[in-house]
Amino acid sequence: IYIDPPFFTGADFTVRTKLGNERIEKEPSIIEERAYKDTWSGGIASYLKYMHERLVLMRELLTENGSIYVHLDWHVGHYVKVMMDEIFGYENFRNEVVWHYRRWTAVSNRYQALHDILLWYTKAGDFVFNAPYEPYGDWIKKDYKYVDEEGRRWRWHTVKGVRYKVYLEDEDKGVKVGDVWQIHYIVSTANERVGFDTQKPEALLKRIVLASSNPGDVVADFFCGSGTTLAVAEKLGRRGISCDLSKFAIQVMRKRLL
Repeated sequence: IYIDPPFFTGADFTVRTKLGNERIEKEPSIIEERAYKDTWSGGIASYLKYMHERLVLMRELLTENGSIYVHLDWHVGHYVKVMMDEIFGYENFRNEVVWHYRRWTAVSNRYQALHDILLWYTKAGDFVFNAPYEPYGDWIKKDYKYVDEEGRRWRWHTVKGVRYKVYLEDEDKGVKVGDVWQIHYIVSTANERVGFDTQKPEALLKRIVLASSNPGDVVADFFCGSGTTLAVAEKLGRRGISCDLSKFAIQVMRKRLL
């Protein structure tokens, strides 16, 4: 499961988009308005109640070797983390992943926010994880500058005055991905843009889906928005389940999948 729920930002959820050269605004439907009004009316307590009810159901839906990624930011990430410790178990917390991206500089009297977080939990201790790797940077050639007769890179490492040869493992795979992901935000001219304000890049979902599922598995997104999760899952040979409260989101996703 991957979800990108509301961030408790106070947004009005009016959809603004273009049809040809015409700008269109779509006010929230009665269902959307009531749901979001109930969610925000009691402040952060009502938001957390809203999230708690849904996360409990999501845990029930997870297979025993399944994972859940909850995409948030600084507004409520720390509150939801505590709540997920209770629901999924502190021992099943795997990582807080920082998604670091670049944006145009904004005028502000504080540091510019340039990251979101992904809270990764599993259902149990035995779970699917296909460790992702990325190519080594130029630093590796400087650090592991020696090459043996078999073509393996190595370097000297000294411990208490004794020198040891240290070989570079898995040179073909690259370096194992850490918990800070440098993945570019989608620029306005990108081909994958579908006109949805909170759309996430396919590269972000591709890493998650490949790491925590296998071909043929089911990937779910219950705040599907622009449909990125399902689009990526289908390309990677997974099956998908998606839903959203917004009719606009459903229309965008259906068109994208078709």
